[in-house]
Amino acid sequence: MEILSHNFKDNDWMPLPPGDMKAEDTTGPGISYWKDVLNRFRQNKLAVASVFCILLILLLSVFGPYFTGKTYDAQNLPLRNMPPVIDIVTTEDGLNFYIHPELRVFLADEKGYVTEMLEPVSKSLNEKRYIYNVNGREILLLFGKEGITLAEADGTPITNVRSVWNRNYLLGTDSLGRDMLTRLLYGGRISLLVAFIVSFSTFFIGVLYGGIAGYYGGNVDIVMMRIVEIILAIPSTIYVILLMIYFGQGISNILITMAATSWLGMSRLVRGQVLSLKEQEFILSAKCTGVRPFSIITKHLLPNCIGPIIVSATMSIPGAIATEAFMSFIGLGVAPPMPSWGILSNEGLGAIRSSPYQILFPSIAISLTMFSFNFFGDGLRDALDPRLRK
Repeated sequence: MEILSHNFKDNDWMPLPPGDMKAEDTTGPGISYWKDVLNRFRQNKLAVASVFCILLILLLSVFGPYFTGKTYDAQNLPLRNMPPVIDIVTTEDGLNFYIHPELRVFLADEKGYVTEMLEPVSKSLNEKRYIYNVNGREILLLFGKEGITLAEADGTPITNVRSVWNRNYLLGTDSLGRDMLTRLLYGGRISLLVAFIVSFSTFFIGVLYGGIAGYYGGNVDIVMMRIVEIILAIPSTIYVILLMIYFGQGISNILITMAATSWLGMSRLVRGQVLSLKEQEFILSAKCTGVRPFSIITKHLLPNCIGPIIVSATMSIPGAIATEAFMSFIGLGVAPPMPSWGILSNEGLGAIRSSPYQILFPSIAISLTMFSFNFFGDGLRDALDPRLRK
């Protein structure tokens, strides 16, 4: 047998270049569960867009009223029912007028700012005209079958009419002359506050109640779940209406009444998750090592079913917004003049033919917010589903 021998020298040994040290590695960097969830959530474009929409609604509701320069209860009766887009009538010498739908004439500028209301010096119902004195000249307001028009003193109609955005009130005014934009933004505060607080109470009460019922099982589970089923036998809206009638209007009352009935579905969800997990080996190991039941529920069981819980809590926000809007719509929500989207919808319903914008804007706000949270919840559900991991 031939023995090979080599005479190695010191310069025959060289350190391995850093780039070749991982040449045999076949695995990539590890990805944690929550990073994988975030990556899958980013792939859902509709869910990502809903996050930005929710953040925009939150920022506008929280900070928007500070920049409008108006309060939600300040009234300007001469400018009541003023639409967001107004028609400015301009004479040949540059005078600008705004004709209110309720036959009031205002001086305005070319940008859409209404500056002063004019009082007629003469009213002639038989001749169907009002006469105004503006800087020593007469301006006629004529109304008849052809509509309402401004005319010079000799009856020549002023035909230079253009539509501009209402710079005094960007979204118009309601029937009492209050700024619709400020009320809409402030109403977002109320509606979102109710939704988030009710959702948090749903999360904590439902998770704790369902976790206890599922972990202990037996008679404890039977009694606790029969209580839930008895309450669920009647729609929760009935309970909210009865409690609001008893307690009266107010934001604190509606928070209490909605929180008292909103946790039922969450408790059943958590109970089912706990029942499927409590017989697994890691729970039996925790019991054998003497871990207390409350610690097992809070540190072992609930963290392992956090995905469905987060999705359910997120999906409960649109339901809370809809319930609050409905209660305010029927007059059992927050007390006027404090606005919410439901109150704004109720107030706009009476003027749906003459001023449809008064119900249009709060309806859009409610729909957009509910769609955003629904899409966000759908995206979370898909991202947290372990069966979709690749």
